[in-house]
Amino acid sequence: MNISNFKKHPSKSLIELYRLKNFQGANPASAKVLFVGKDPNWAVDIDLSPIFNLVRDYLRDGVEFWEKHEIHHPFLHPKYDGEGKKYHKTISKLNFKSDYADKISFVEIIGFPTTGMSSTNSKQFNEFLLSAENRNHLNELDHLLNDSTKMIFLFWGLINHLKFINKKTGLFKKFANIDKSILVRTDLNKIEHFYFHKHFSMGISSETLRKISIEVSQNLDENHS
Repeated sequence: MNISNFKKHPSKSLIELYRLKNFQGANPASAKVLFVGKDPNWAVDIDLSPIFNLVRDYLRDGVEFWEKHEIHHPFLHPKYDGEGKKYHKTISKLNFKSDYADKISFVEIIGFPTTGMSSTNSKQFNEFLLSAENRNHLNELDHLLNDSTKMIFLFWGLINHLKFINKKTGLFKKFANIDKSILVRTDLNKIEHFYFHKHFSMGISSETLRKISIEVSQNLDENHS
């Protein structure tokens, strides 16, 4: 299998699940914390995986899944050892409690499932990003990211993608004038209610993870009390 062959995911089951919900975890409209990624990327043969029943349960109700299994994502199940495990294993180091399940959502700037490495085909990625199929998703995401009551976590590379979308569509205006040169790539940076950090799969430091964990825990515990 050529994992660099970036494309829309061929699984009809997965596509149908994303038509029902184009997010993971809690509903982002009611969640207090959003982790924003590039694209919902799955192994091309994920529906043949021994954990696909868990994937289906997770995408149908991510909150119930977390509370039931005490893991935030099916990739953390011991029967899975494929693509995406490193990313979610790193997130698990934040040590979030399952009672945060209804407060944390995972969203991407592409709203339909993909497979392969998007970094190897930026032209195709940008076509998906600006496609008519993805436009409603971008509109909804722009509204979510403008909600200053939410904590929004974005990995460093998303700044350029959001600037690109802004130039093409006018969406994500808050990101248009962010000066990356004043930010520290290896640290946790805060601008308004946005937090920028290294990608969870690309050498994010234990200190940055500690800072994210403290920020989220303090915010959610204060609002819960």
